[in-house]
Amino acid sequence: MIDKQKTELYSTNSYAKSFLKLGDKALPTKLHNALNTVFTKTHSNDDKDQYAFRKKVIRVSKNDLDKTSYRVLEGRSNAIYNALCLIAVFGVGPTKKIFQYAGTQKKEDLPLLVQTQEQSLIFFCLGVHMDNISKIITTLESGFFDLFTERLPSPFGYNLDDKFNLAPMIVFYESKIPWQDYVSRYQAAKLSYATKDVEGAILQLEELELDALLPLPAVTSLKETIIAKETDAEEASNYLQSLLNYK
Repeated sequence: MIDKQKTELYSTNSYAKSFLKLGDKALPTKLHNALNTVFTKTHSNDDKDQYAFRKKVIRVSKNDLDKTSYRVLEGRSNAIYNALCLIAVFGVGPTKKIFQYAGTQKKEDLPLLVQTQEQSLIFFCLGVHMDNISKIITTLESGFFDLFTERLPSPFGYNLDDKFNLAPMIVFYESKIPWQDYVSRYQAAKLSYATKDVEGAILQLEELELDALLPLPAVTSLKETIIAKETDAEEASNYLQSLLNYK
């Protein structure tokens, strides 16, 4: 059994940086604030029972100068990973509610697990399949998962070696990205291809790749699919023509 008085060597922010593979880079302020909202921040009118879960993750103490410190309890660093994962998928508010539910185990307290439009746009642009999101929801709703000691599957993981990779989420916080514009241009390229304007579709996708502030797997995948189909069609046509010429 975990001794609740023992803590890990590193702080919440240090673990977050490690899970996000930031190295020497600072944790973005928005993420720092998001983790504080989940694990440390309080308001005078808060219901203290809502934050009972924090005692399963953080030990609060004060030094001689009355400065408060927050240490991660021994064996509970995965709670920081899970918070980051949930913040990326559902946002800060739902993440806090999910932890509150995990702390009480009252099924009626589990929040509705849905993404906002912006979150859906971001995940679409990054090529994250909804199957990955469904795995997270299924895990949370199973009743057998320990949010404080186990790890949720990452929405960005695609194989066994990558299933806990949260590094891609850092792009959400490094700069303002026009996700809606990216999706609109992607859809315009799809429409061009659907109306047989193959060259126009490829040009639109290539321009989007050049303009984008980060790699967009969904865009690259569509471009490669179009090129591959057109190459196959051209080869089939050339082969058929060669047969006709042979006769």
